[in-house]
Amino acid sequence: ELRAIVVSMSSSWRPLLSTIALLALVIYVVGIYFTQLSTQYRIDHQGTAPAEELDEYFGSLGTTAMSLFQTVTGGLEWRHMVTPLMDHISPAIGIVFSMYIIFTALALMNIVTGVFVETALQHGREDKDVCMINHLRDLFGVLDENHSGTITWEELQDNLSDPKLLAFFKDIDIDVSEAKGLFQLMDRDGSGCIDADEFMCGALRLRGPAKALDLQ
Repeated sequence: ELRAIVVSMSSSWRPLLSTIALLALVIYVVGIYFTQLSTQYRIDHQGTAPAEELDEYFGSLGTTAMSLFQTVTGGLEWRHMVTPLMDHISPAIGIVFSMYIIFTALALMNIVTGVFVETALQHGREDKDVCMINHLRDLFGVLDENHSGTITWEELQDNLSDPKLLAFFKDIDIDVSEAKGLFQLMDRDGSGCIDADEFMCGALRLRGPAKALDLQ
């Protein structure tokens, strides 16, 4: 499980960079809009009492971008950020800000989560396939007692109690009693022996949902 976690994390850096770039772009565009509104309000109301809430959240583009990022990641409750805009500029700004929250928190983040999960699952399956192929190579070497490059039914039968072979049967969810059917399935050319390619292809094919039909 630790190996799967490490592989999934190491393979997710590309979606992570894409997510950061997309989120930064959205925050930058929205930040420009809100900063412009705040700046224009301060210009129009020079000489009056300053709106400290606007300066706190929208004093500059950098401040606005950081505040918008915090509203998405949970560092700031977005109600505190939108209230000054609605009080000093227009209540309609609340709708615009709500659309930003809906897009980022509900749409964008859920899509990103789906991409991360799919990427992790895909690389997890690939890593599992690599591990199984390495295991199959070791198992083939154990079963090939005379080092002829092929496995006969007698060799397979003699090793039915081998822990590696039992683990293989468990991995593909096949009972030991079905060993004869498994051998016949892998022996695709009917030669009475299985070479390395037949063994690998047959074992990997049996991982799919059609294995029960194949063994019949």
